[in-house]
Amino acid sequence: MNREKAERYLKTGLFGATLTLIGDLLIGAAKFPDGAGMIEGYFAAALAMPVWRPVLGGLIGFLGICLEFPALMMIAPLIREKMPGGSRFYQLAMYVYLAAGGGAVHLSCGVLLWIYRAVSTAAGKAVGYDIALKYLLYFLLPSAAVFGVFFIGANIVQFIAFLKGCTPFPKWYCVFNPMIGKTVFNSVRLLGNTALINGIGTSNMSLGAIVMFAALLLGWEKYAGDKEYEL
Repeated sequence: MNREKAERYLKTGLFGATLTLIGDLLIGAAKFPDGAGMIEGYFAAALAMPVWRPVLGGLIGFLGICLEFPALMMIAPLIREKMPGGSRFYQLAMYVYLAAGGGAVHLSCGVLLWIYRAVSTAAGKAVGYDIALKYLLYFLLPSAAVFGVFFIGANIVQFIAFLKGCTPFPKWYCVFNPMIGKTVFNSVRLLGNTALINGIGTSNMSLGAIVMFAALLLGWEKYAGDKEYEL
């Protein structure tokens, strides 16, 4: 991997993260009923929005996450020399991210809202809530748990690698981390309950990815230069 290839992969990841952002906004950019919890808020939004929004949002996000994968894999070669074990785990985690992040998690979020709307329309809100909640508990949460273990683990490895200077980038680049981005953008929910705020909160991972890919792309030539790395 050289600088030209790395920059091409990071640009692909930026495009993918932008698609994921669009998918997130289609699913989550809606005002929740006052006092509603997270699940109730999304379910209420599903009834208020056009049916195509969660369907298209899930599919676009699925594609976007697949396109993020090449850019996410750029971290592994940066840390391989000084953290070989961490690099191997990071690569494994990114394959889990590719396998589960798009189809088993993001797409399933769109499916969840579609199921609630479809069943509620056909059989009433009580039945729709029951079926959607069972789908959430039986399928979405187990998939998200597997995804979360590897995702969080990879982000810890990445944070430590940058903080300890195990990459050619400055140590302060450790802040460009998907988990940090997720936490920051999700905390925007504390500012209120509007479609924009809920959309940003729902998009916390895609926005975090955009920030990280942009930072790596802007700094690659300066810090990593033209050195070649083994993929």
